[in-house]
Amino acid sequence: MTEPTWPTPATRPDAFERLPGLYRRWEMQQVLDARHDFHIEEAGTATDGTQLFAVYRRRHNHEEASNE
Repeated sequence: MTEPTWPTPATRPDAFERLPGLYRRWEMQQVLDARHDFHIEEAGTATDGTQLFAVYRRRHNHEEASNE
């Protein structure tokens, strides 16, 4: 049995849109919602040493997820 492969911006760039800006961990609650699938990538550090993340999103597609 193989693990399901979920699309990512690298494998399906047409399926995701990148949200503008970079985000800190504590800002994620303002970005995430239940209507989208998200892909989060490490994007470096701020001058104060805080980790920054790039966020990509796409609309839920339950049919696609169940077919994979």
